[in-house]
Amino acid sequence: MATFVDVPFALVALLLYFFVPGYLLVKALWPEKRWKGPKAEITAVEMVTAGFLSSLGLLLVIGFVLGNSNAFQASAADPLLEEILAALSLVFLALGWFRGAYAREPPQVPSFVEPVSPGEEDLASTFGRLESLLRDEREAQRSLRQARREKASSEDLRALEARVEEVRAKRRRAQQEREAAIHG
Repeated sequence: MATFVDVPFALVALLLYFFVPGYLLVKALWPEKRWKGPKAEITAVEMVTAGFLSSLGLLLVIGFVLGNSNAFQASAADPLLEEILAALSLVFLALGWFRGAYAREPPQVPSFVEPVSPGEEDLASTFGRLESLLRDEREAQRSLRQARREKASSEDLRALEARVEEVRAKRRRAQQEREAAIHG
């Protein structure tokens, strides 16, 4: 017959076997996760599930290692498994504390994006600008050729030639700025 003292001991043992070490490990690995905010329910389910599965994995691995060593017999008189799980829980707690898992403000989420090299800040906008300038230059050249075919006045031709040179100079400056940014 179970006594009143056995029930709290069993609850603590169940928590130690199936939740605490895994949850503390998950908090140490992902210290930025919080149970509050716009996705609090999802985060809570993720953390509890990951804690349970991690604890189960730890329990199985430690039990397997201990079971294959002849020094372990699972019994209430030999709490080696509980001691190891409690020690791992303390290690994971300290690691989580060190990584900021229990701080008031969560640590920054690590970025897995490589830092941008000089000259590569915004290639899409740079190339878009160069393409636009090249289109403008070609359009100005087409207009100049059209005006020459139609025998436009010399004043109109000079204005169109000046427009071609102006756009060409802008494009060259943009290319030189880009090359200077790349090569330092």
